[in-house]
Amino acid sequence: MNNADPWSSIRLHHLRDLLAVVETGSLRAAARKLGLTQPSLTKSLRQLEEQTALALLVRSSHGVTLTSAGQRVVERARAIESEIRRTAEDLELLRGGAVRSVSIGVSMAAPLEFVARAVATLHLREPSLHVQIFEGVQAKIIADVRQGVVDFAIIPVAQRDSLIDLRARPLFHTRVVVVGRANHPCAPAQSLRELAACHWITPRRGGVLDGMVERLAVSNQLPAFSRPIQCDSSALYWDLIASTDLVGLSLATKLEGDRVAGARILYDGPPLPEVPVALVHRADFPQNALAGELAERCREEAATHAHRRPEPAPAAASPLR
Repeated sequence: MNNADPWSSIRLHHLRDLLAVVETGSLRAAARKLGLTQPSLTKSLRQLEEQTALALLVRSSHGVTLTSAGQRVVERARAIESEIRRTAEDLELLRGGAVRSVSIGVSMAAPLEFVARAVATLHLREPSLHVQIFEGVQAKIIADVRQGVVDFAIIPVAQRDSLIDLRARPLFHTRVVVVGRANHPCAPAQSLRELAACHWITPRRGGVLDGMVERLAVSNQLPAFSRPIQCDSSALYWDLIASTDLVGLSLATKLEGDRVAGARILYDGPPLPEVPVALVHRADFPQNALAGELAERCREEAATHAHRRPEPAPAAASPLR
């Protein structure tokens, strides 16, 4: 590889092929998606690894997984793919056309009913609009905003320092609460200390609530919370909360109107914080008029949501002891 220009021999199709493998999970499925033969795809990936002088994929009978180097390349490849898409959209606008797609990211921790209403309203007016919605943990969604994979994101913001290069516009504030099943043996807890011995479920590392669980234990001189289960599926997270003795953190707005069957607030008091749910985007937002319009509709629906709710009644609580 030419050390003076290490990317000179890498072609866009190499990055496209790598992304297809990651998205489908196997060489066979990726080849089918791309319309290539499997040997052609394997050759392309081998060329990419030779050009980077790094192993990017680990192949096994169960499929393929990324190495740490592969993860870095995929992050950059997604950013490149996004910039190419944005360039194509800009050129379409110069030709007098209109961009007909919007991509948004949502945190699995955030209440999303107001987002659904905003999307539904815009879809009724613009039925040909293509909307992509990605759900994930906080770190992944923030990376997608930075890389331009999504036009904007709706996320709770616990620490602003992670967003220093982005714009965050608060939509409303909500309490962080500890949740468990309806008849949990620790309900209602009188302090966070009473829940320290419970088993906790959190999103995997990189989620806003995962980091908060760690900080609560450390800052309040409590034993490290046992976290045997990390789950990035919002539906499965709540199923496990409702059917086991696991406890976890949630935003109080998630439990409004009994939206989460079988779950209740176990503790709502100091030192649990209140956090803003915010619309987060890059400084160059919006890239197209429809993305800006959807963001504005999200803000309007969020204002309506904040005005008419009440939040779920807190559990009986006393200060941390």
